[in-house]
Amino acid sequence: MDKILIIQDSPSVNAMLTLRLESGGFSVEAVETGEEGLEKAKAGHYQLILLDFNLPGINGNEVCRILRGEEKTSNIPIVFMSAKDADELSKITRDVGADGYITLPFEGKEFIEKITGYIKSRK
Repeated sequence: MDKILIIQDSPSVNAMLTLRLESGGFSVEAVETGEEGLEKAKAGHYQLILLDFNLPGINGNEVCRILRGEEKTSNIPIVFMSAKDADELSKITRDVGADGYITLPFEGKEFIEKITGYIKSRK
C-alpha cells in the first residue's frame, strides 16, 4: 500500500484529505507544521508528500527545498496543494523543484487519479 504524508496546517483539510486518500486505498499520515513534516519525511518511507505553501514556521517552499537536498527524501514526489492561481502555483512549483501541484478544492475521483499518477511517475 502506498504511503502518503500530508503537511498541511488545517486540521479540517487534513481530515478531508485523509478520508479521501484512505478511501482511495492509500495509507496516510498528516502533520500540521513544516518542522513536523521534515521530521516525519526523513524518518518514514513515503511514496508521496502533499505539501501546503502557507505553513507556520518553515513554509512549504523551504520544506520542499530541504527535502530535495536530503538523500533519503530527494526522490519522493512532492505535490503542492493550494487555492492559489494556477499560473502562480506552476511558477513556484518549478522554482523549488516540486513535482506538481493540485488546486483546492479537490474533486474526489480526479484527485485520486492525479495522486496515483504522481506516485507512478517516480517508480
